[in-house]
Amino acid sequence: MKIVRKLIKWNQQGYALLITIAFIGIALILLGGMMTWMNGSAVQTQRSNLFMDSSAAADAATELALSYMWRDFYAHALAASTNYTGYMPSQTGWPVTFSYSDGSGTANKTGVSTQPADWSTNWTPLNIFGPRYAGLSAFVQSCTVTSKATTSNQTYAVSATTQQKFDLAAIPIFQFAVFYNLNMEIDPGATMNLSGPVFSDGGIWARGLATFNAEISAAGTVSTNTADPYVSGKTEPNNPTFNEGVTSNASSLTMPIGTNSSPTAVQALLGLPPTNVSPYTAAGQSYFVNEANIIVSNSTSALTNLSVFYQDPSASPQITNIPPDLTIITTNTVGHSTTYTTNLTYSFVTNASFYDFREGKTVKAIQLDVGLLSAWMSGAKGSTYNNQMNLHSGHHINSVYVYNNNPLTTTNMPAVRVTDGATLPTDGLTVVTPDPIYVLGNYNAHGTSANNGTNVANTAPASLIGDAITVLSPQWSDGYTSSTSLGSRTLPTATTVNAATFEGIVQSNGTNYSGGVENFLRLLENWGGVNLTYNGSIVVMFPSKFATNQWSYGNYYDAPNRNWAFDLNFMTQSGLPPLTPEVYALVRQSWASY
Repeated sequence: MKIVRKLIKWNQQGYALLITIAFIGIALILLGGMMTWMNGSAVQTQRSNLFMDSSAAADAATELALSYMWRDFYAHALAASTNYTGYMPSQTGWPVTFSYSDGSGTANKTGVSTQPADWSTNWTPLNIFGPRYAGLSAFVQSCTVTSKATTSNQTYAVSATTQQKFDLAAIPIFQFAVFYNLNMEIDPGATMNLSGPVFSDGGIWARGLATFNAEISAAGTVSTNTADPYVSGKTEPNNPTFNEGVTSNASSLTMPIGTNSSPTAVQALLGLPPTNVSPYTAAGQSYFVNEANIIVSNSTSALTNLSVFYQDPSASPQITNIPPDLTIITTNTVGHSTTYTTNLTYSFVTNASFYDFREGKTVKAIQLDVGLLSAWMSGAKGSTYNNQMNLHSGHHINSVYVYNNNPLTTTNMPAVRVTDGATLPTDGLTVVTPDPIYVLGNYNAHGTSANNGTNVANTAPASLIGDAITVLSPQWSDGYTSSTSLGSRTLPTATTVNAATFEGIVQSNGTNYSGGVENFLRLLENWGGVNLTYNGSIVVMFPSKFATNQWSYGNYYDAPNRNWAFDLNFMTQSGLPPLTPEVYALVRQSWASY
């Protein structure tokens, strides 16, 4: 039997169809996976974008709380932390809207916490705040603000939390070896060491034989070019020495005055406040006259008649007219009869008149005798006021404000002169006036030669605040006139002044040099290398309003041997002078979003 085998052919069209269907299936699976991935990616991108939006919204809420806290701190009106929790950004016109909470679940609030409860006593070193604040301390309020923002009109509710930590710092201005609210120039021809921080809210030109042993910084530019940018044609070949950092374009440090601390605004604080400013409010206390313990003035109609007032906000009345305490009896003999003229006056304030060779004017000064002030404070007449001040404020009388109503004319200039000040009251002394100040003889040197240098162990906290500061040696004579030549004036003896200064200068004007930091103390005598010792803090805040003649060398004075130093006592809270002004800073510590 023969077996026949039949070959069976596969249908090629059916096979191709199966392959196609398989590939289509695989493609659909891949497409589905890709679509799923793309959808997930789009969602992730959308959620990520919403997170960024929420983070920005939360940041806006924290910035809003921060700005209100800084505003109130600057205005001496920082409130409890709960006062700042209700500020929320306006969402008008926002494409994405948000609900807010404080990060701990409380809706419609921003989390705000501060420490300590009383920042005005929280004396804190600022070294941790960075090189610019090295060596400084301040009264610090540490703050944390937290906000959680959640999208409320989107497909997804996405939340983000932002937290900022920052410090509000009130820095006593006399902690700076040099602080300028104007452009600062320094070009000493002899060695000059600056051991404390140096700052300008303008620019700085630094040349000459100066050595900076601490941070020097400016809100503008610190220039060390040979040519002075503020005076045409002035150059200096010598380079200063910088032993610490130099910073340009630093953040400004401002005094809490309204909306700015312009030189004009600062200068106004030395004068009388507007009548609509209550003296014991935060705004009123910005004016030195409302802070001083003793106020001295003269009559506008009888300029030689002096009045003295005691000011104590805790007393009633808050301002008391102090009765005159000294009787002067003049005896005139006419034939056999004698008449007595009795004038009641004050032992520690008198009138003085002398000639200023730089200004070319006769100075009509109210003179404060510091030695007699100390005696009055401890005597029968003044001890009542002195003890009351100590009871109410924790310190004895330590500040005097003087307002001189003598007019400024082409021939006369009002001023204040302090004398007999070698030894100050134990609690220190600050003298304030809107007029120029003259210091006659040693000041805050305790009458010894031990302080003829940087030894300030026995000094009292002291400052001189006025339109300009002029030092007169113990050899100065009020008998000098406009015709008394420099060479015919008695040679000075070594003189020491230990006090912070807060004053004006005559700025460089493009053709005339200001005199620089090295000439901030004005002189009128032929010092000829005699030692002039100064320990303090140099603070220049505004252009002088009364003593306005330009600095020039050799015409009205000859330079002393300047033995100058920063008073390190000012780096301690207890060593600061009475009524020390403060500059305010907002120091950001950290920012986080999560």
